[in-house]
Amino acid sequence: MKIYKGILVSLVGISMLTSCFTGIESTPRITKKDVMRNDAMIANEASEIASKLQPAPISQWVAGRRFLVTDAKISLLFEKEPKIDPGEIIVFDNIVNEISIIGDEVAVLTFHKENDSTKAPMRYKVGLPLSELPPSFTLPMSVDMDMVDTARNVLVGKEFYIITSMRVDSLLTPVNKGRRCVPVQISNVTVGNDDYPLRVDIIDDLGRESSVAMTVGSSLSSTRNFDKIFVLENPRLKYETISDMVWENIVNSRVTPGMTTIECSLAIGTPKDIRKWHNGGGYFEGWVCDNGNYLIFIDGVLSEIH
Repeated sequence: MKIYKGILVSLVGISMLTSCFTGIESTPRITKKDVMRNDAMIANEASEIASKLQPAPISQWVAGRRFLVTDAKISLLFEKEPKIDPGEIIVFDNIVNEISIIGDEVAVLTFHKENDSTKAPMRYKVGLPLSELPPSFTLPMSVDMDMVDTARNVLVGKEFYIITSMRVDSLLTPVNKGRRCVPVQISNVTVGNDDYPLRVDIIDDLGRESSVAMTVGSSLSSTRNFDKIFVLENPRLKYETISDMVWENIVNSRVTPGMTTIECSLAIGTPKDIRKWHNGGGYFEGWVCDNGNYLIFIDGVLSEIH
């Protein structure tokens, strides 16, 4: 009888252990694969946004595409040099290949002024055939209004983290720096200028309204594309070892002695120039910053600000 009781106790114990192990094994755990999968999803979403913001290549332009003129010199592009004022909108009609007087095949784009009831054609002869025009080709001295509309549809109402402190006014003139590495909501996208065709209006987590200038496309002048201004994931998650006090400095683009080179680069960006040297067994690094400040680091830690 004692033997049976012993066996029964053993079986109950095994059953309890089995239940415990089952409970532990059924608890969800975050693995390296989960992290990689999440990173891949974020990267895919970012790529999808970037692809939607790419302006349509000229081969896909259709009649009715609108361009806001930003410089009166645009008239020099067209035959007979029609008078075109900044602020006017010209409308794309078509593009065809023609044979030039020297026998070359060249593309000819035809436009008309939106406010011209006669729709008098304005011809812009490009020096290359349509098949050789680069994907980044657009009408100079103007802003593609269809591209602006597309960006507005893609971005407005979305929330991202802003990673730049640069802010502009309604005319895209740089103004006081804003907070970086904080969540923002995009409230509007409107027309910019030649250099920065988009003005993106944002509201940060404190309810402060501001604007940033943005470029699109893949040309050499596209230096302020979406991925240079916004990210989808909280940057703070990548730097868990940075203290809250230092992170507040980073958010407000401040540097103080004791911050590391990584923390300072997060706060103020890449310096204009870096000089490195050894002295008395220590490793020194000097940064020349855009604002004129000179930072000296000793063994990777900020020591002096000049």
